[in-house]
Amino acid sequence: MRERKTLPFEKFPREFRLAISRLEKPRRGRKSYSEASLRAVINAFGQYLHVVELAGLPLELSYNGLAAFIDHLDASGLRNSSRLSYMTAVQAVAKEVKYPAGQRRFILEDCGWYREAFQLDVPTKVRKLAANPISLADVGRAAVKAREQAYAATTTSRRRTLLLRSGVLALLSLLPVRIGDVTNLVIGETICRQEGRWWLKLASGKTGYRHNGPLHDSLTRYLDDLVTFGRKGPIDLPYARRMGTPLFATEMGEFLSSRTLPYNFKAATGHSPHIVRTLVHDALAEHGTYGADLARILCGQTSVGIAKHYEVHAARHRVRKAQDILVQIHQKKAHKSVFDARR
Repeated sequence: MRERKTLPFEKFPREFRLAISRLEKPRRGRKSYSEASLRAVINAFGQYLHVVELAGLPLELSYNGLAAFIDHLDASGLRNSSRLSYMTAVQAVAKEVKYPAGQRRFILEDCGWYREAFQLDVPTKVRKLAANPISLADVGRAAVKAREQAYAATTTSRRRTLLLRSGVLALLSLLPVRIGDVTNLVIGETICRQEGRWWLKLASGKTGYRHNGPLHDSLTRYLDDLVTFGRKGPIDLPYARRMGTPLFATEMGEFLSSRTLPYNFKAATGHSPHIVRTLVHDALAEHGTYGADLARILCGQTSVGIAKHYEVHAARHRVRKAQDILVQIHQKKAHKSVFDARR
């Protein structure tokens, strides 16, 4: 759906506005929607109503309206996962307005079809990783390289750009939070320097996940660079001057554009910042359930199901780890083993 046109919420028929308000405050035992999920439902159902309106049909749920919307989805350039999300949103509203179960089966059948097609799709991130392989260690090395280039730069602006780049690469390589949260970090408020190390106090606006604690010592020099930008001397005074300003800031001490840090990350790695969440899950997968839990904590994910979505090579790592354990068992149980390294 390239045009992304949707009927404004205030133009929804009253029964649909009331249904969505009930989704916002569901009855006990019913599914709870986050603010972002609710916006997605409103947008998707608004697109359904827009298609119905263009077809000259009444603004209501009907077989003809649903058929027109499904034809519209099938003719679009959307991925099956997106088509599924639109139909799932329509299904949620249909259920809330008590659209007849027999007719709602038409929606559920298409949800099922899109779900099967989606499961057969090769995810974009898998294709990108295959075309441009990268590991978490590569992200760390890119941070080191950018910092070295910064201190070799002959202009202040070039040094500043490279230190911003090395800072975001280093931070995300150890704490893969959302790039929007990183862009909005404020010195003295959400990120502080105390007793020679940096501390993060962050609450994610999307998941509600909270992080409140010290950052690893290896990040200190990278974050210090974002305060001094290469100037020698004690950090205390520059840090005091930067209180209340963004950690990743323009020369005027203002917030960077939302595109700046993603651009710098991609320029160094060939991938968007979101890839580090997958890399963390894959890197820790060989540590089994404990590793999966650690990855979830680092990425600020409160749902096991959501965390699974970020795994790409995790199954391969777990298989290798399982084989390592089996080899150890063979070696302990027999004097001679096909897995004996000395043979």
